[in-house]
Formats: sequence, C-alpha cells, structure tokens
Amino acid sequence: MLETGCYEQCAHANGRQPNLTATEYKTEFSMWAISASPIQVTTTIMNCSSAPLPSCSVTLDQQLSKSQCTLGKSFGCGADNASVWTAFGCRGVFTCNGQKLTCDVNGTGVHTCACPDAPVATCKGWLSDLQKEILLNTEVIAINQDVTPQGRPVKNGDLTVWARDLSDGSKAVALYNQEDAPAPIGVDFSSLGWAGATVKGRDLWQHADVGPFTSSIPARDVAPHETVVLRLFKQ
Repeated sequence: MLETGCYEQCAHANGRQPNLTATEYKTEFSMWAISASPIQVTTTIMNCSSAPLPSCSVTLDQQLSKSQCTLGKSFGCGADNASVWTAFGCRGVFTCNGQKLTCDVNGTGVHTCACPDAPVATCKGWLSDLQKEILLNTEVIAINQDVTPQGRPVKNGDLTVWARDLSDGSKAVALYNQEDAPAPIGVDFSSLGWAGATVKGRDLWQHADVGPFTSSIPARDVAPHETVVLRLFKQ
C-alpha cells in the first residue's frame, strides 16, 4: 500500500497537507496497478451544505395552562437550540425558531418538547477533476484488478521499467522516472520475453493507441516523477 503525501515528508504523520503534484498522484496510482496492490482510497467524496444550529428563539403564542408561562422562568429554549422546556405547570403553544409548537405536558418537573425539524445539511457526491481523472481511469484499474502475479522491475536494481503479465496474454509496462529532471526511458522487448516481436499498445493515461513497435519501444522523454503506463499486445 502506498501512502499519499510522502515525497520528502509524510503528510499523514505530521498533520501537513499532502504535497504531491498531479503527476505524482498519477505515478502513485500507476504503481498500485502494476504492483497489484490493494487499492484503498480515503478522500472526500461528498460536498455538503452547512446547516448551523439556529439561534435560540422561543415565544409564547397561547397559554393553555392555568399556571403562568413566563419566559426564562417557566419556559425557554433548550440548550440544543432545537427544543422548548417548560416547568411549574406551564403548557402552551409556542413559536420555536419561527415554527409553531404545542408543548402541553402535564405534571411537575421540567418537560422538553422538540421543535419542528430545522433545515438539515444536503450532500451530493463530488470529486475534483484530478480525482476523476485518476480514480475513474478504468484502463489503469483493469491492470490492478487482473488476477496475475504482481509486476516488478524488468532489471534488478533498475526501477525505471516495470512489467506485469496479464491474463489475456498482454503485458502492462510502466516507465517510471524517479528523478527531478526529464529522463529518456524505453524498453527492449527481449526483457519482456518478446525478442524481435512486433507490438501494438495502449497509453493508459493518454487513452491513446501507440505503435506498432518492432523489437523495442524507443526511449521517450518521461517527465520528473512521471509514470507512463502502457498495455502491450504482441502481434
């Protein structure tokens, strides 16, 4: 599992905001996919309107009891700002936060009557444009969800090229630039077990077909901290 916001500092550990760029977020998701890592996303997906408690407002409209109803002495607004309390035999019709309420409870002691429902917060699903681009990328998710073993670097000690065999016979390849400057990265098909083959592919972040290529994918400039994810099909 990869934790968001851990480039140079770990946001979750020190209370800071995550500091990844859009490119780095995509790299994180790409590595989840090629590594067959369980995907666990924690992000705000609801946009809710605020519904603050109303200020306390209770008035007596009609006294129903013989006992006198006096604001602050025998009736008043509850501590939750959403109820009326009565005491000393007070019973009546009140206006609570602008809405009518009958509180007609007999007996000694203090009684509480809930005010009519106050406006509540409304929520709707929401994702930022970047979250949609990443979390709804079904082509990258399909790599993650394949049943084959996780991918790994094609060359020990070199993290720039990762590969994973997929169940339909295709291969997922990730070209990863961990450096702070652009770097040329390509892949020779012999390292994938396809020496001399002609291959067509799909760029899963650009959602574009690429190729055909024979024997290799020539080195291409990969931006700092970027990961290019390709799905390759042998012809």
